[in-house]
Amino acid sequence: MTARHAVLLAVVALAGCGDNRPPGGADDAGDPDASVFPAPPVLGPQIGRLGRPLIATALIGVFATPGAGKTALKDAYNHASDPATWTTTELQPGVTIEHELAANLAVFDALDTGLAVAAPGCGNALRWVGPPSTQSYRGAADLFADDQLYVDTSKPTCTAYLALELELASGGALPHTSCGGRTPSHDVVDVTYSVLAAGKAGVDPANDLAPRIHDGVAVHGDLTSSFPYLGAPH
Repeated sequence: MTARHAVLLAVVALAGCGDNRPPGGADDAGDPDASVFPAPPVLGPQIGRLGRPLIATALIGVFATPGAGKTALKDAYNHASDPATWTTTELQPGVTIEHELAANLAVFDALDTGLAVAAPGCGNALRWVGPPSTQSYRGAADLFADDQLYVDTSKPTCTAYLALELELASGGALPHTSCGGRTPSHDVVDVTYSVLAAGKAGVDPANDLAPRIHDGVAVHGDLTSSFPYLGAPH
């Protein structure tokens, strides 16, 4: 998978102009040039959510048979609107979000087999707990089930994606220097693959937590860190 996510920000302005009053004076309808604000829309049920990019794509229904069943798993995940039940919501009978994440985390843990990372293969994924058991991936599953971005606004720089999650998992071994969050210039695919496959070993702490596992597709070089964030069309 080499999915890329782009941020598109659009501002739509709606303005009225002109004078449609009849000649000779005002009518009984009031001033048509006065500002008129429409009623706010009525919000319906939640249809989607995206906290950490790629989590739903990489860890929900990845190995399910394509079709209605796979779509139903992703829909159930996206419709879960209460953070208090994000781990326990059932995607299908007997399969909670936590169970689905843990099962797919176990598969991605083997992605670094044969690669130049510490202790490659199974057992080095983020928050993995040995010996191997049904609980080994529960810590990571619970972390990613809390699918929202965390930002420490006291930190002025945001140099690495998943920085706060990695700092927490390191038990203090990684210094707390980044605000966390995600900027458009972060290579979220490479970082996600690296962390899912190799945990803390998947990033380079001496190089702003740069990912050590790559998908072969470079991040766009024309993204900026300030509005409007996107470079020239191409």
